Amino acid sequence: MRTLLIFVLLVARTLAAQEAPLYTAAKPAAIRSAPANDANPLPAVGQLNRGSTVEVLARDRGWVRVRVEGWVRESDLIVADSSLRPLSAADIRSDPAGAQGKLVRWQVQAVSLQTADALRTGLSAGEQYLLALGPGPERALVYLAVPPGLLPSARNLPAMADIVVVARVRNGRSEPAGVPILDLQSLTRQ
Repeated sequence: MRTLLIFVLLVARTLAAQEAPLYTAAKPAAIRSAPANDANPLPAVGQLNRGSTVEVLARDRGWVRVRVEGWVRESDLIVADSSLRPLSAADIRSDPAGAQGKLVRWQVQAVSLQTADALRTGLSAGEQYLLALGPGPERALVYLAVPPGLLPSARNLPAMADIVVVARVRNGRSEPAGVPILDLQSLTRQ
């Protein structure tokens, strides 16, 4: 049994060490989400420039599935999560327990970056948060806890900046004022 286990581990290690073949784009090429044809032309989701290197993962009827590695500005991305919910601040305040952990995408107005004190019972003392108004026309107060990775972006926001945020509900109704507290996942300036 031990010999079989060692053999399986060696085969798995060998397969994992094999890399997918690398190819270089000979000309600009559209990237699509699936193989397309004249009867079913899919829109491009990206573009490969001539000379770009890609890793081939699979083949299907003259198409190859590729992986591209590159860098984009963090501010150009939002969290891709199918659990995004159309919740308002009022929805969150009316059912704080049910809203906890939900992910929302809101347009808010960032009033200012603040540092939590002992009175903000849903935030840790010293934690940085954005005081914001929203979402959208609601204009309710919202606290957006800012993780260290987003602090530079939050510090560069002018007062009353319109931003789009993706955030996870930490506390639907914090004490003492009942303000929702959300953990910021991403922010994009409008």
